[in-house]
Amino acid sequence: MADLSSLNPQQREAVTTTEGPLLVLAGAGSGKTRVITVRIAHLLDRGVAADRILALSFTNKAAGEMQERVKHMVGRAGRGAVLSTFHALGVQFLREEATAVGLSKGFTILDEGDQKDAVRLALERLGFDPQRYDPSAVHARVSHFKGRLEAPNPRLGGVDAVVHHVLPLYEQRLRAMNGVDFDDLIGMPVRTMETDPEVSERWAHRFRYVMVDEYQDTNGAQLRMVKGLVRGHGNVCVVGDDDQSIYAWRGAVAGNILAFDKHFPGARMIALTQNYRSTNNILRAANHVIRNNVERHDKTLWSDHGDGALLRYQRTDNDEDEARWVATDLLGQRRLLSLNWRDFAILYRTNAQSRVVEDAVRQADIPYRVVGGTRFYDRKEVRDLVGYLRVIANPFDEAAFRRIVNYPMRGIGDVTIQRIGDHARDTGEPFWRLVERPDRVPDVGPKAQRQLVALDALLRTFRARFPREPFGEVCRDLIRKLDFADALVRVHKQPRQVRKRLDNIEEVASALAAFQARRPDGSLDDYLARLSLDTRRQEDGDAGADEISLMTLHGSKGLEFPFVYLVGFEEGLMPHQRVLDGDGELAEERRLVYVGITRAQQHLTLTGADRRLKFGRISRRRPSRFLDEIPEALFAGGRSGAVPPPSEAERAEKNRSAFDEMFASLARDG
Repeated sequence: MADLSSLNPQQREAVTTTEGPLLVLAGAGSGKTRVITVRIAHLLDRGVAADRILALSFTNKAAGEMQERVKHMVGRAGRGAVLSTFHALGVQFLREEATAVGLSKGFTILDEGDQKDAVRLALERLGFDPQRYDPSAVHARVSHFKGRLEAPNPRLGGVDAVVHHVLPLYEQRLRAMNGVDFDDLIGMPVRTMETDPEVSERWAHRFRYVMVDEYQDTNGAQLRMVKGLVRGHGNVCVVGDDDQSIYAWRGAVAGNILAFDKHFPGARMIALTQNYRSTNNILRAANHVIRNNVERHDKTLWSDHGDGALLRYQRTDNDEDEARWVATDLLGQRRLLSLNWRDFAILYRTNAQSRVVEDAVRQADIPYRVVGGTRFYDRKEVRDLVGYLRVIANPFDEAAFRRIVNYPMRGIGDVTIQRIGDHARDTGEPFWRLVERPDRVPDVGPKAQRQLVALDALLRTFRARFPREPFGEVCRDLIRKLDFADALVRVHKQPRQVRKRLDNIEEVASALAAFQARRPDGSLDDYLARLSLDTRRQEDGDAGADEISLMTLHGSKGLEFPFVYLVGFEEGLMPHQRVLDGDGELAEERRLVYVGITRAQQHLTLTGADRRLKFGRISRRRPSRFLDEIPEALFAGGRSGAVPPPSEAERAEKNRSAFDEMFASLARDG
């Protein structure tokens, strides 16, 4: 049952306005997720069938949170509602419309590494030097154009001219592997809905009410997907904040939300401006900064949490002094305010800044976690095992085949692999067919042939077992059969390193078992598709542990902390030097600072340095221009760059806390 009594007037209006296009401008901390979930419950209360409701988000985490909230509110009545990410909906579309889009059943979603390999092979085939044309850079431009459903213009020269030639071969290679990349999960459904009347009609009427979270992060293809899904009725509600559009580098188009009424004529707009997160002094600082952006929907955040503490600004001689000051101040503030470690976050503009910050907090014996480290599924040993799972699920997956064909080592050299690949390309035969019958490939020796036939037999055995037996057990048998432990010992001499990597491999088997427990009817294909889409799982440590959080401003979006340090508040970092050099928009840098400021609930400290080590050289720094956009009256001690000393009462409390901590330490040590 939807409880409307707890909503403020603007939230209630957003929930009950169900017909036609609606833009909900949800300022930072204004309860947007609550609005979406209560809106779903309200539609169900009105008798709308659950399977006629679609809510789209960008991450599995956000979709999962929506699912849990709806389940808590309406129970079983919400079963059937599709609460999904854009890409997961794309997978569902491609599975149902495989024939229309030209895919075979059991297609593979190639990960980023395999996509780059496909680009590299296309470059080599075309005679482009990968040393001159970096496959990663070419792949980024390929994704750029595919995400916009545009073609590169060869007349512009440079990388775009190369992409013009690479793109057809890249696409041909993906189709030969019965594979798709992440951009295809949006692009292929869009093109099909726009060119196939039967498919278009089917999907335009599948859902009666469509909602989109974080709409400011949509790109051109996602906008066209939404248009295709609501063409039959126009009932689309998008929730977002143009002031938090910070992903242009990923392809997000701020104009999608700024020009919503042009894309969806007759649209209504409701602004949510009451903030439930921060104090008013923090919100005033954010409001003053962001209003300097010209192209935006005007809104001013406010809170009923009172004015709260003033902001602080500290300027030090160099970046190491800055980091040490932050660590020392954090220790004092924690004692003074009786906060937990998890209540603190240190935010920075670039990952490169984290090293000096990490050194300082480590030396101060402060427990911490770096948010946004290497993803679990990007670790080599995990990718190797997943490569086997991919080939078992889809033998056409040549990229995965190339990864696993000689790992663990079985005496199949690079030359043999190259000969198989060349023969597959020249004859049009799938790579796996030649692994099955290597005698048909010229110049492949008897020993390599035996190993390839044995590999094919092993894959066939496990391909037959997965549909019939528990996934976790089959995966563990595969790990033992391949003797991953021996392979890891050969590479990593230290037992601790071997154990850590074996634990990671075992975690894949555990994840498979857990997936099957949740989805008894799910297939190995389903697991691999979800794995490919789960771009949020990262080696961030235990989010529930009592540790401070270190992260970039981009990584902080959607999070909140009682106490925030925003370090490196300087020209060249905020805004970034790339923007100052003409590559990028100052407006987006301002939005990024706005996001950082609004992560703070009660206390915000900005810091900067006069000198900073960069590329081995000391460079002079100037305070960020955004500092001047915050009224001096909002700072304790003004913008002089020196945090005022603590009061007598604060000093006494710090000394008392320090004495208590020292006494407790002595007691522990005996």
